[in-house]
Amino acid sequence: MIKSTSSTNTTVSNKYSLDILHQMLNNELSKYKHIKVPNIDHSISGPELASWLIDSLPPKEIEQLVFIVNQAKKRSSNTKPIFQTAAAALIK
Repeated sequence: MIKSTSSTNTTVSNKYSLDILHQMLNNELSKYKHIKVPNIDHSISGPELASWLIDSLPPKEIEQLVFIVNQAKKRSSNTKPIFQTAAAALIK
């Protein structure tokens, strides 16, 4: 069996329940009053974006988004650009 080393397969499946993933996403996005969507003259509130992401994304993509956010936080990076990109993808 060959193991894939692609970055999209690095998340551990079933590490968190779907409820925990939703809670983690809500907690992180509640820190932001407004998230400005790049290249579009539009902004969205953090809790509104969390709700939108939860409703729009399949569980596997939510898990990957939470993984990316956790990796950014480990490196003391700002997570707002990650959410700006996700919002831009949802709007288009």
